Amino acid sequence: MSHEIREQAIGDLTIEELRALPEDERAAIEALHEDYAAACGEAPIPSAGLVWWRANLCARAEAAEKADRPLSLAHGVIGATVAGAACAAAGVVWRAVPEPSVALILAAAVAVGVVVAPLALVLTFARK
Repeated sequence: MSHEIREQAIGDLTIEELRALPEDERAAIEALHEDYAAACGEAPIPSAGLVWWRANLCARAEAAEKADRPLSLAHGVIGATVAGAACAAAGVVWRAVPEPSVALILAAAVAVGVVVAPLALVLTFARK
């Protein structure tokens, strides 16, 4: 069923507009209206306590998300700072060593991996 048919089924159509539609669209709209009426008749009305509880849960979730935004920003700033400091330290060490050996390059790669891997895991799994 196309998106246009759903929009027409939701909106109020006049009888003239409904008659101007092709037969298959008219049948689909009528089926959707009948299904909507049946669903509204069968839908249980929740208790006031349940409505209050759900509203309270939503308010708490929104408050937690609002409080978490600055922390997410701080995590990003700290991650960028650590990455920049690591690059600066690598540049200083690279200039200080006249002929870097393979062992030194491997040690530097392992050190970067030891620093970056936990940071990447924390940033990846911090948000679920």
